[in-house]
Amino acid sequence: MKLLYICIAALLTSCNPNKLPSGEELINLMHNKNKDCWYSTLCFSQKVYNYKNDSLVSEDTWHEVYKTPGKLAIKFSNMDSGNGMLFSNDSMYIFDKGLITKKLERLHDLIILGLDVNNQQPEITIEQAKRLGYNLNLVMEVEYEGKPAWVVGDTAKLCFWVTKNDLLFLKMKRVSEKGYREIEFSKYESIDGYPVATEIKFYNSPRSIEMIEQYYDIKVNCAVSDSAFNPNHFVSIKW
Repeated sequence: MKLLYICIAALLTSCNPNKLPSGEELINLMHNKNKDCWYSTLCFSQKVYNYKNDSLVSEDTWHEVYKTPGKLAIKFSNMDSGNGMLFSNDSMYIFDKGLITKKLERLHDLIILGLDVNNQQPEITIEQAKRLGYNLNLVMEVEYEGKPAWVVGDTAKLCFWVTKNDLLFLKMKRVSEKGYREIEFSKYESIDGYPVATEIKFYNSPRSIEMIEQYYDIKVNCAVSDSAFNPNHFVSIKW
């Protein structure tokens, strides 16, 4: 009988429409919702527009390749420039003319919360989000551009938004002594049946745009070798 009461209580709690999920529960929901309709690799090019005081000051073209979990290679201007960045094994490498000029330990919020969350085990994402400093005990339901969304974390310091219906990453915000950073997945498109964020906006203060990325020539589940994410092969590898 005691077990029956426990089961009934658990059922009633789970059916409570007003109960907010925790950040950990939301990460699990994102994974369970999208794991069967997500990609393990993504190849694309992008137009990059840089702004200062809301005025366009420069443009560039980047070429990127992603592979789950946690791998992203970026080549600036063209495939042979030798300039770019590489994220792999919780590290970031910066290249200039084919040489590594900087290596830093770095977990990439957008890779983890915008991509990996959908196809790696939730407990890994949860641990990484905590390492990044997100308070997963703080969750609010909000309206974002007329649609319901969740906000996870401290909205005054570090938080991220997720669509309530599709459970897709919307944006993140970080406010610290180093300054203000807000990054928004402002547009999703269906590419071969997969949801892909095709426009990313970067803000260096509220409503002050710093950069816009617009993706094109997008290929989901493209053939990518692990050597694409080996810093020793950055210059020679192409995709």
